[in-house]
Amino acid sequence: MNVLVILCHPQPGSFNHAVADRVVATLTELGHRTRRHDLYTEGFDPVLPEEELRRGLSFDARVLEHSEELAACSGLVFVHPEWWGTPPALLKGWIDRVFRPGIAYEFEGEEFLRKRKTPLLSGRKALVFATTDASAAEDPKTLESFWNRSVFAYCGLEASAVHLLRDLHRLESADRTAWLRSVAEIIRTWFPEA
Repeated sequence: MNVLVILCHPQPGSFNHAVADRVVATLTELGHRTRRHDLYTEGFDPVLPEEELRRGLSFDARVLEHSEELAACSGLVFVHPEWWGTPPALLKGWIDRVFRPGIAYEFEGEEFLRKRKTPLLSGRKALVFATTDASAAEDPKTLESFWNRSVFAYCGLEASAVHLLRDLHRLESADRTAWLRSVAEIIRTWFPEA
């Protein structure tokens, strides 16, 4: 199985990096092929230019590479912090440019008539591992809604889950280690041995 792993955290050595490392190591151990992108390290440009929006496609080599990998993958794993209830702006911009018509969804129908949306990512699995400093009581569930309803369901990804590690700044080292073990177990459950 081809699994695309997208990491979005600006600080090398962060806990999000450790989670992404565990995801890739577990997938590899299970015999899956992975392609990992660290959006900050790669310098991905999140700004959707007007001309790209107008013509409906990108000529940016990095956007084309990521779009091709998205179209070819069987599974997706996102690792990021939760900031203000959503992923970082860089990851949102990545979605704007990569989850585009012809790759993630399409509008079909006769010219000048009402079009119907056709999701193009059906049959794939998607997981999100996110960290937050907020407690469960402070969580308005906007992150889960963003991923599960606004992105995954829109594009046909019905097998999806968002896993949120709360109270990150209050956790001890043992708690973080336990969550990394949990990440590996979730990966094993969602992406069984190839």
